[in-house]
Amino acid sequence: MPFRHFWFGIGLIFVFPAVFSAGHSVVLADEDWSVIKIAGIPVGYVVETRRAADGVFILTSDSKIVLNRLGNRVVLETLSRTEETRDGRLLHVMTELRASLMSTKSTTIVKPGVLEIENEAGGKKYARTVPYKGELLGPEGIRLLSFQKLRVPGDAIEYQTISSESGTVMKGRRKVIARESLHMDGRVIAALKVEEVIETSGITGLSWLDENGESIKAEIPTPFGLSEIIRADEAAARTAAGGGELPVEMYERSMIKTNVRLPRSRALEMLRVKLSLRDAGAGWPDLERPGQTVVSQTDQDLLLEISRLPAPAPARRPVLETGANREFLRPNEYVQSDLPEIREIALSVIGGETDVLAAALKLERWVAENMTFDLGIALAPASELIRNKRGTCLGYATFLASLTRAAGIPSRIVLGYVYALGMFGGHAWTEIQVGEEWIPIDAAVVSAGIADPARIGFSASSLQSGPLSLTGGAAARLFGGTDIRIVAYRLDGRTFEISEAAAAFRIEGDTYFNPGLGFAWTKSDGFSFAGTGAMWPDSTIVVLEGSSGGRVTLQEMTLPPWKDFTEAAKESFSRRKMSGRALMTMLGPFSGLRTERSDQAVLVLDRKPDVWIFTAEGRNAADVLTQTLRGFRFSGQ
Repeated sequence: MPFRHFWFGIGLIFVFPAVFSAGHSVVLADEDWSVIKIAGIPVGYVVETRRAADGVFILTSDSKIVLNRLGNRVVLETLSRTEETRDGRLLHVMTELRASLMSTKSTTIVKPGVLEIENEAGGKKYARTVPYKGELLGPEGIRLLSFQKLRVPGDAIEYQTISSESGTVMKGRRKVIARESLHMDGRVIAALKVEEVIETSGITGLSWLDENGESIKAEIPTPFGLSEIIRADEAAARTAAGGGELPVEMYERSMIKTNVRLPRSRALEMLRVKLSLRDAGAGWPDLERPGQTVVSQTDQDLLLEISRLPAPAPARRPVLETGANREFLRPNEYVQSDLPEIREIALSVIGGETDVLAAALKLERWVAENMTFDLGIALAPASELIRNKRGTCLGYATFLASLTRAAGIPSRIVLGYVYALGMFGGHAWTEIQVGEEWIPIDAAVVSAGIADPARIGFSASSLQSGPLSLTGGAAARLFGGTDIRIVAYRLDGRTFEISEAAAAFRIEGDTYFNPGLGFAWTKSDGFSFAGTGAMWPDSTIVVLEGSSGGRVTLQEMTLPPWKDFTEAAKESFSRRKMSGRALMTMLGPFSGLRTERSDQAVLVLDRKPDVWIFTAEGRNAADVLTQTLRGFRFSGQ
């Protein structure tokens, strides 16, 4: 389930080059290098060059970030060129982004009162215009304004610029906090410490400006900890792009371990959670959205209830385009629904189905069965996805949005958290519009029918304005900045309230209790409990370790709704190279299939839509599994 690092990678590559490295001066050297760090680890560089020609100031910025993420190499690159008048008024911006095998390119021409934008991916171009008011400054214009107006603590400026990646107008604010001395490359540099706020994206960071208004250091908080851009020499900057392996605890900061483990999470009917801000002063964004209701709210805490939406009234496709749904039906450089091969697949998969939801669910299944999760691809347009069929959850969501639009169904992409295997992690999914309602579907974390409520949506976008429309705003403020506690859930018509004292598990004497999953397990003599704290991507619930070397492991996995239990069990046996005959058996009220050999025994238990897999390894594995399961009992669920 490819979701836990998406926001950080995209947010970093979009925010830093466009905002915090802006403001270089013609009085400096022709080329400036900076190191990018995450949690103190060098992971990339920014190099900027500038020149003046025919009364135009030209800044070129090239950045590269390389992360080693769970054994996958992720490369994020941007190249941007900004042209402005010598007094800083913006004229032209070009940005090329590579976050996968294919790059996307955006060109914006600034004309009085209107931006003319052309985006390109996979050889396809998409043009649009965006009106604006007031004056737009480029990097040199922001530097000049800072040089002229920022002198002492308390001084502040406001400005307008554009996001070079999305072509949207961004309002920014700088305020001097203090005067400081920075020690860099053996030198002491007098600097102004400035709070930098990008109002339209909800991003707040710090910049240190030298006497010319030039940014020589910048910091921004991320789900992985503090990220920095620091002026450096070329050798140090290039070395930083070798790629950094972030500590495990840094990755885990982007996930939130839950207080209880949810049973059959993809079948839930309602989930109630308490969100708590780690920084009470950050403020809550608007979290009211389809199926998601704010029950109560204070400066620190927010109680949120998410319900599985009922089936909407039938609606026919293709949906007529209107002013309200135009951007959700039309293609853009990521959701490329106009590609002939995308349209061919969409129409082939849905056949003669005219109902909007039924057609969309057919496309959801096709994406789920044909896409492969790849952590090395941060962001890809549909022209790449159709060719390689690999990506993160954002790739699944983008591909599904492209196919639904090709079938005449309005769609958008949602960014937020999803529950899986004992944690909430960053995730992206798709919403389709049925009549006036937005309905969630998810090809990466599939439920039967409409997507389950074990998810929290932060933002939604057509991607017409690029990924920053997803990763900014609420997402930038909440990812890595909140704790989540499960308060209640509803399953099979029963509501379960979770007490404040509840924990994911407890061990009392010889017995392991898991109240969320509804079982207790008393260990046999010679065994001890291990593996109790695992969460996604580890599917382990608990392990019994034998003093003589044997072990019994309980794992959990969820089947897609179209997957037959018997077929899934036999696939599980095959992966473990268990070729013997499978026998039907029972554990408590649940049926399962069991097979065994001398050194391994496996029981796959049907807990629709989940399966639990008990695996015994070691000498006399079959006897060990039988013996240990005598101490296993269900309770509650």
